[in-house]
Amino acid sequence: MKDGYPDSKSDLFAGFIERCTNLIGPRGIVAMITMQSWMFLSSYQKLRASLLTKQHIASMLHLGTRAFDSIGGEVVSSAAFVLAKAPTESQDSARKRAGAFVRLVDGGSEAEKATSLRAALASRTGEAGFFAASSADFTAIPGFPIIYWLSEKMRTAFSSGKRLGEISTPLVGLRTGDNNRFMRKWWEVSNVRSALACESLQAAEATGAKWFPYNKGGAFRRWYGNHEYVVDWEQDGKEIEEGLAKRYPYLVPAGKKVVRGQGRDRYFSPSVSWSKISSGTPSFRAYPHGFIFDVAGTSMFAETQSVRDALIAFTNSQVAYEQLSAVAPTMNFEVGQVAGLPVVEGMTAETSDRAEALVERAKADWDAFEPSWNFTENPLVRAFQGA
Repeated sequence: MKDGYPDSKSDLFAGFIERCTNLIGPRGIVAMITMQSWMFLSSYQKLRASLLTKQHIASMLHLGTRAFDSIGGEVVSSAAFVLAKAPTESQDSARKRAGAFVRLVDGGSEAEKATSLRAALASRTGEAGFFAASSADFTAIPGFPIIYWLSEKMRTAFSSGKRLGEISTPLVGLRTGDNNRFMRKWWEVSNVRSALACESLQAAEATGAKWFPYNKGGAFRRWYGNHEYVVDWEQDGKEIEEGLAKRYPYLVPAGKKVVRGQGRDRYFSPSVSWSKISSGTPSFRAYPHGFIFDVAGTSMFAETQSVRDALIAFTNSQVAYEQLSAVAPTMNFEVGQVAGLPVVEGMTAETSDRAEALVERAKADWDAFEPSWNFTENPLVRAFQGA
């Protein structure tokens, strides 16, 4: 797959899509039913770029889950589509040709989806789930996701707005290779051997401590919280390094260290972070100095507190939610998708003050219960004492 189909190597079904498009000639078409993941995930970005350049989507039924009564559950999400291959001399005009898209993701059975399809074809309106979009519409959005239902105003925002990745540095964090060995809840280890407020790699190494706060993502929680884990980073992560070398020897070039993840120089820096995988609405949280961030606790960094205030205010807004719902409908919020969100430059002092107040309020709520290492007194006890 890597040698023959580099654009679609992530999954065998994607390789079939690429192979079929290679087999058809100019003005030929190919119709398929596949999983929908190729439409959105970053691992299929090269495939989408190739398809949208050499072919155009003539039509699509976005079936979602439960498209076939014989396949139950919410795991298998599918799409039926027709790709048309344009001759080389007319590919530019084909990119602007709108295809027909019908959104049928809400139906819970074959019969419901068939009924919705008939209604969409009869009315041909967005309210009924009928949309028109071209390859040019998709390529205007970072990563080229097939988000055919996006409004014209939202497409304009993506094509003309400044990217969030231009004002911050979003990064994937540490991969320990064995979380069961190297990760603990903070209350499971010795407090004497823990350092919870280091500001740099050098400061962490100087403490001689073994356990350091670990941003692992976690459950839905906005503004602040989910400070539960610590990671073994003794001697600058020596044991993690050795463990990775034994576990993945083919990743270690002669005389070089294993790559532990992106952004090692950002460990222990303040950040705005989110959980990579969510079952619903994304939530962004402020993290102070002291944390190493994980691949699931993806984070973005900025040099000043004011920019971090702007980042968390925007990412927890309804606007950002609508944008993320478009580029990440699978609820897998990857770094590239968040970095590609369009933002408006500048933030009022009032917005900054509100963001800081919300972070402080969420911090007070987190520290009011035992999972926080800053917990001192239960709020109910305090209330009765005051009475």
